[in-house]
Amino acid sequence: MRQILIAGAFALMFSLFGTRVLIRLLAKKGYGQIIRDDGPSSHHIKHGTPTMGGIIFILAAILGYFTAHIVIGNPVTVSALLVIGLVVSLGFIGFLDDWLKVSRQNSRGLPGRYKLLGQAIFAALFGYLGLQFIDSD
Repeated sequence: MRQILIAGAFALMFSLFGTRVLIRLLAKKGYGQIIRDDGPSSHHIKHGTPTMGGIIFILAAILGYFTAHIVIGNPVTVSALLVIGLVVSLGFIGFLDDWLKVSRQNSRGLPGRYKLLGQAIFAALFGYLGLQFIDSD
């Protein structure tokens, strides 16, 4: 129970303070939301809203997990590493989608079928690795 509280508290503090820093950094670099011209005019107010914010939440969760394990002294489990690997892999797909929007300066990122294909591939890969881990016990 203590380990969960430590991980949660660390992740919360990291994300609360880190989000502000990341938003400033992304805005300074010009990595903002691109709004389509054919959409509603009310959406144009969103132009320039920093994108790629999921980075901070994934990083906070991972650092929280490892910090709690260091503080408590429990070993890191293989199943947790598989979950972390899956989260990072799926986060990479989201990052790639946002990066394509920013680098191309249009609202079209990664096509939906490629996002789903990438997610399915990573899910299958980590599912397979998880089954290998379960079979080895």
